[in-house]
Amino acid sequence: MRHALLVILALSAGPAFAADVSGAVVADDDEDLFKDESEKKGNNGDIPDAASFKDEDDMDIPTFEAPVKVVEKVKAAPAAPANVGMPADIAGKEVLADNWGPQVVVADKDAVVVEMPVLYARNRAGFDGVAYWLVAEAFADGKRVAQSRVEITTDAVADKGPSIQFFRLFTPVPSAAGVIVVNVSKAASATAKPTLLFTRSVNYKL
Repeated sequence: MRHALLVILALSAGPAFAADVSGAVVADDDEDLFKDESEKKGNNGDIPDAASFKDEDDMDIPTFEAPVKVVEKVKAAPAAPANVGMPADIAGKEVLADNWGPQVVVADKDAVVVEMPVLYARNRAGFDGVAYWLVAEAFADGKRVAQSRVEITTDAVADKGPSIQFFRLFTPVPSAAGVIVVNVSKAASATAKPTLLFTRSVNYKL
């Protein structure tokens, strides 16, 4: 009897349940809802694009060029002078004698430079060991305008070769052309009066 009542109730409720089901609105899936909302808002919907991540306070970072390294060129060392020997030939020359005349090597506005070589030893074995002073004096227009002196000792004499003193005298001159007279003397000491050995002269022109 109870079973029969349950069947009757089920049959009577069927049409109402069907009506409720047919009239209900079936909710879309979450994925479809998200798609619809995205289409309303645009292609990306609420998904931020790359521009959204840009900081408005961002500033362009300046770039700095690396400093240029300056490399200095290294100058090559000068070549060693060739061994050309003494610039004066001593063959047949006497020590402290009138072997060579003076030469003008520089001529300026109102002065000249005169060079005068003097042979004072052929080698150390031929030097007597007595020290003295060798003096050169230049005269222009009768006035002494330059003097140079050097002390000659054993240490100032070469052991095997000749020893030559190349006097260089800066000589002011009174005119554009004239004659320079050079006296070469020998003094026993720095304070002793020199003894004249010889005199030579040279013409000059500015």
